[in-house]
Amino acid sequence: MKIYLASSMSNEKRTNMENAVQILRAKGHEVYNPCEHVIPHAWDYENDEWGLMVFTNDVTAIQDADLVVALSYGRMSTAGVNWEMGFAFGIGKKVIVVEMTDEIMSLMVANGRWATVKGLDGLKNYDFETMPKLRTKTEQK
Repeated sequence: MKIYLASSMSNEKRTNMENAVQILRAKGHEVYNPCEHVIPHAWDYENDEWGLMVFTNDVTAIQDADLVVALSYGRMSTAGVNWEMGFAFGIGKKVIVVEMTDEIMSLMVANGRWATVKGLDGLKNYDFETMPKLRTKTEQK
């Protein structure tokens, strides 16, 4: 299965992202991790050109994926992660939300998800063969 991993790329959350990649690949999935895809000679481009190239690559990867797995840090997750989840939902992809916190979830994310799992252990235990539709009772705002 081809999986696009949406996650904050901040330093303090990067370890969680790397662990999620390892979990998914150990299950035999092909994982697109945006951090692993760099624009060759990125420093030669103006910021807006570079940004468009990254955006275009990520949009194509979401379109090519079977589903999106998103590490969510509550209602205030990054704009990029929220956009990736919304775009995936909008084009008919299933979105698996990995709740990395007990914070309130955005009602848009909560209602656009196929399933929610708790933390990396939940991701490790999720059955990607049967794809159960799991929903937590996390408060939505």
